[in-house]
Amino acid sequence: MSFLDKYKNKLKKKSKWSWASDLVFILFLIALLIPSTRTPLIVFIKKATLIGPSVSKTDNYGKLTSDDLQWKVIDKDGNTVRLSDLSDKPIFINFWATWCAPCIAEMPSIEKLYLDYKEDVHFLLVSYEEYQLVQKFLQKNEFRFETYRYESKEPLLLQSKTIPATFIIDRKGNIIANEKGTSNWNSKRVRELLDQLVAK
Repeated sequence: MSFLDKYKNKLKKKSKWSWASDLVFILFLIALLIPSTRTPLIVFIKKATLIGPSVSKTDNYGKLTSDDLQWKVIDKDGNTVRLSDLSDKPIFINFWATWCAPCIAEMPSIEKLYLDYKEDVHFLLVSYEEYQLVQKFLQKNEFRFETYRYESKEPLLLQSKTIPATFIIDRKGNIIANEKGTSNWNSKRVRELLDQLVAK
């Protein structure tokens, strides 16, 4: 029996479920190749697999210097904000972009965290993108957190080659969390950490 005959016989023996799974897999590959469906698909997969970051109040990824605390970002009204202006509360910094599927996937968890902690924690969601583009993205997704644009290069301890990148900083400038990649920021562990930092 030739290879082709064996292959035909194998196809005849396939169940309906096997055919269906093959079709789903092919459609999945096609969706990944089409730009308009690639990002939503990646966002869906990332959301479905989100886990909370490994954070602890005993973690320390370095301390920002007085020069580092002069780092500037621009708010929605065009005002300059320095990290040193925010030393009265812990700071949650997230570097992101509207085109970044992993960033988009973790945004709902950041939104939930923001809504519960916005009075006690400064949230800096920072992007290089133009404010109009970011604002359109926020309105479309009904996100209520504030976003900021870079005015100057971020300090070395806050630099990352990838986004999303997230940092949690205490009132003294110690970096308590340093997470690269997608995470569920509305996790119990993150909330416990923020509660501890707020209470200090």
